[in-house]
Amino acid sequence: MPPIVIGLLAGLLSGSFGVGGGVIIVPGLVLLLHFTQRLSHGTSLLAIMPIAAAGVIGFGFHGSINIGYAFFLGIGSIVGAVLGTKLLSSISNEWLARIFSAILIITAIWLFVDIPVNSEELALTPATVILLIAVGVLAGGIAGLLGVGGGIIVVPVLILVFGAAAPIAKGTSLLIALIAGTAGSWRNYRNQNIDIPVALKIGLAGIPTALIGAQLALVMSDQVSTILFAILLVVTAVRLLQTSRTHGK
Repeated sequence: MPPIVIGLLAGLLSGSFGVGGGVIIVPGLVLLLHFTQRLSHGTSLLAIMPIAAAGVIGFGFHGSINIGYAFFLGIGSIVGAVLGTKLLSSISNEWLARIFSAILIITAIWLFVDIPVNSEELALTPATVILLIAVGVLAGGIAGLLGVGGGIIVVPVLILVFGAAAPIAKGTSLLIALIAGTAGSWRNYRNQNIDIPVALKIGLAGIPTALIGAQLALVMSDQVSTILFAILLVVTAVRLLQTSRTHGK
């Protein structure tokens, strides 16, 4: 039952926020199914693929994906995902938990930061292409290392720097999560760092709620959901840190 519940929650948050769902899947695997931190990251990366695919369909149906941005972000994310999964095998479970918890807290804070955004969507130029590839490498690296979709990097950059509307940033981010997840999961499979049956249960369970979340993201005022999501991230971060201290490496 826990994998299905984890998948349902991850799908809803993935579609609503464009973050891939790893921020729910990884803590769920560690706290509910008692996975090691490393195995939870590898399993999560595979699990987010069907969830991200469902979100891409939901956003794509409304034309809320920038294919040009996605192409160059995707190129960078493949490189980053390979590097991230390579690092995953060399960092202790305790440090992985600390890094992941820090990312959760930073994401929670970012949700409440009011930064002036670019009012016009940037065109593709040599400079913006280089920036997109660099952002893709960073997002893919985070995806490969932490088992998340990289949306915590891609979404704010596309909104704040490139002037993309929020739905387009979220839809594009989920497409990048799918690309990075494919590259990273292949590496994790070769390293025997995936529980495939659990990943499939979570991923398949998250498909319907990801579609629902994508629709909600297009129409909802998310002030309340943002507050609840931020609280969930902080509580999860604290719980993960407590667990890492108990289990050590």
